Amino acid sequence: MTRARDFSEAVALLDSLIPKVRKPPPANHGTASPTQLTNQEAMAEGMKLLDITQDALKGLNVIHIAGTKGKGSTACMCEAMLRKLGYRTALYTSPHLISVTERLRINGAPMDEDAFTGYFFDVWDALSPGELGIIGSTAPKASFFRFLTQVALHAFLKENVDVTILEVGLGGRLDSTNVVDAPAVCGISHIGYDHVEVLGDTLTLIASEKGGICKKGVPVVLSPNQDPEAQAQLLKSAADAGAPCITAPALDVFGDVPLGLKGVHQKDNAALAVGLVTVWLAKMQAGASLEEDGGFRFPDVLKGKGPLREDLKDALKDAHWDGRCQVVELNDGKLRLFLDGAHTDASVQLAFGWYCDEHRKAPERAAKLLFFCQPERSYARLLAPFAAAESPLQCALFVPTTSSKTTIHASNELPPDVAAWLQAGCDAWSKLVPSTPASVSRSLPTCLQELVAESSQSPHGIDVFVTGSLYLVGDVLKLTKTM
Repeated sequence: MTRARDFSEAVALLDSLIPKVRKPPPANHGTASPTQLTNQEAMAEGMKLLDITQDALKGLNVIHIAGTKGKGSTACMCEAMLRKLGYRTALYTSPHLISVTERLRINGAPMDEDAFTGYFFDVWDALSPGELGIIGSTAPKASFFRFLTQVALHAFLKENVDVTILEVGLGGRLDSTNVVDAPAVCGISHIGYDHVEVLGDTLTLIASEKGGICKKGVPVVLSPNQDPEAQAQLLKSAADAGAPCITAPALDVFGDVPLGLKGVHQKDNAALAVGLVTVWLAKMQAGASLEEDGGFRFPDVLKGKGPLREDLKDALKDAHWDGRCQVVELNDGKLRLFLDGAHTDASVQLAFGWYCDEHRKAPERAAKLLFFCQPERSYARLLAPFAAAESPLQCALFVPTTSSKTTIHASNELPPDVAAWLQAGCDAWSKLVPSTPASVSRSLPTCLQELVAESSQSPHGIDVFVTGSLYLVGDVLKLTKTM
């Protein structure tokens, strides 16, 4: 008797695509041995086997977004605005916080598990290992991200969406999402230092990889307030590709625009989102009439002229993105968790600024840090913002996650290497912020339970800043649902 295929089996098979021992990927991650397909070749082969043509992908009317910081938030706000206008939206982002279905959203909601399972096995059955890994081998069908990108594109085509927002996974030029030859518009959020072992160790090199999503004739919108070095390279990448390019005007140009996503840094992400949606709408409504002198006539709104539509303002106000400047209250508000999955020094600094601003509204509450970062990260860089700022923190707690890059399942075990990594964080903190005590907790669930108990005894309550990793934020959100 054939066993029914269900969501849990799909998740288990996805888990099998994640390397259990992670090594730093080589610089230029599109290279391969003579017997191995590059990521781009494997992605193209997958599209052929799924009978997905470039004409079909063009029909998804893609908004393609790269960047180091804020691309997920930008994608979220693009989706919210277009859904507000009545379009049927698809959104592909990474990573997920609780369920893998969060990565594939239809009209703002994570894809139904049954629908996800059906689309997953459509792709799983269609893709043979020979075409997607080492030629002639029985290796796993693909990398986790590449396979899931293929599932997403297949699903979105079947769902007959009006618009698809694709967030780049890593870099841009060689990313699996870059399989779409003719998106409607491309956007690039702030560029910073991240994944330097793959993308390069200068902003010019990193921006060059991010700018690899630029394509001939496809308009490109850049976030305002880019670093000058990155901006120069992005303009060059667009010019080299023959892509018309413009920098989005600052959000303040449109007056008071309240945002549902908190933090002052979200203003630039919102400005980019407004630019992308404005261009997308113009292309859908006017099409070829926007072409002039072999280029592209950007709408006046992107030149700082004219008001921002009220329905777009309403959508920005209502937009929500879990794990980014999110507040969760426990124990009747006695314990407040301020969650942000920041994992670069610049993003940690911005998120910590948001936390400090919020804590100043109730300075009598105790202030604590809950921190974890992946082993490829630098404690010295990620913890530096806490040393440089005027900090309200009274202690730092270094905790393990219950999920990681090597699994999408939970585990309560604490391997020796993880324990050593947490202690290294504690030691780094003690050197950077010697005036504030730090300690290691061996269990995230236990740590949260202790914080809840402590908040009951606290005269004013406790505010905890949770940051350093989206995996940590996701695990905390999972645990809070049972507390």
